[in-house]
Amino acid sequence: MAPTIFLLLALLSIAESTADKGSGLKLELIRRRVSPGNVSPMVAKSQIWPETSEFIVKIAVGTPSTEVHAILDTGSDLFWAQCRPCVKCYQQTNPIYDPSKSSTFRTLSCKSPQCHLRGSGAACFGTDTCKYDYGYESGSTQGELATEKMAVTSRSGVTTPFPEVVFGCGHYNSGTFNANEMGLIGFGRGAISFVSQIGPSVGGRKFSLCLMPYNTDPRISSSLSIGSGSEVQGPGVITAQLVRVSHQTYYSLTLTGISVGKTLVPYSMSGPLAKGNTILDTGTPQTLLPKELYGRLAAEVRRHIPSKPIDDTLCYKDNLGDLVMTLHFVGDVDLRLSTVQTFNKMPDGSFCFTAMGVDDNDALIGNSMMANFLVGYDIDNMTVSFKPTDCTKIG
Repeated sequence: MAPTIFLLLALLSIAESTADKGSGLKLELIRRRVSPGNVSPMVAKSQIWPETSEFIVKIAVGTPSTEVHAILDTGSDLFWAQCRPCVKCYQQTNPIYDPSKSSTFRTLSCKSPQCHLRGSGAACFGTDTCKYDYGYESGSTQGELATEKMAVTSRSGVTTPFPEVVFGCGHYNSGTFNANEMGLIGFGRGAISFVSQIGPSVGGRKFSLCLMPYNTDPRISSSLSIGSGSEVQGPGVITAQLVRVSHQTYYSLTLTGISVGKTLVPYSMSGPLAKGNTILDTGTPQTLLPKELYGRLAAEVRRHIPSKPIDDTLCYKDNLGDLVMTLHFVGDVDLRLSTVQTFNKMPDGSFCFTAMGVDDNDALIGNSMMANFLVGYDIDNMTVSFKPTDCTKIG
């Protein structure tokens, strides 16, 4: 979910990345077993699981700790959670984090350099306390920036603490969050993002994730790896150079066109391509394309699928055929997509296209189109790598 340009809030599904190697941090999915014990922060694991249309990371926050279930989002930076006193909050099933009961909670002052980390949304007007204001199309959060002890715990009970992570203590929160979602954890490129803050302690600002297809059984686990050892390598890996754009949160690529079968649908019919015209956003479920591009692409999709769509939509009851689409990026990087990535299987058994047209000149690749790829992000080297993977089988 991307702040500032206010893109859609959404689904997030995560699955395991690479085999345990090196000295990386590994956030793993499902089932939590707490165990004390002192372990090196170079290797750590935590829970992650699908929650309706999003994917959740469990983070222990505070002393004593409150378990926060946060949406994982590569389209934003700030980690925030609903906090007491909740002046205006959406309904939450689990206990709301109470900073007054934590001995390690520290609010930031406006003079603190941490208050002004890139991507913080800091708002210091008429107060010494570092406030923040963060907005999304489908919601917003306001509160105070603070530091707090946090920890991630593996399925086997190994806990790795991080002593002072900057986060947003949200007292005014609204939007399309459900009662099991207690906040949002940003994995963007900004200095305040979770991966940027803890990366140096685990071998680098890099991570990999494997998103499961839409409507995967929530009992099936997957994982997220952070740091050295999270690199996506081996046969079949496609690596692209990320483009530096004005918005320093985003993982941006330059998309030149999309092929349906052997038919190329160019990004633009006239004029030069804008560099970095496409961002990767795990916090948005749909792939969002400029309306003109989407219209031409949709026509080709209809032409290539043998069965008749439902009404005027790009939804089909069955028989998608052997539809293959390919995303073409600058640098001769071609990402081949199957119907697992281009169509979501709906609860009624129909299949619906994972892209839609929007009033924008830029595009966004959502989490549905990244399903069943092991995707590695390297902030320091500005690369992203893709490896076709059955994400339901690597948890």
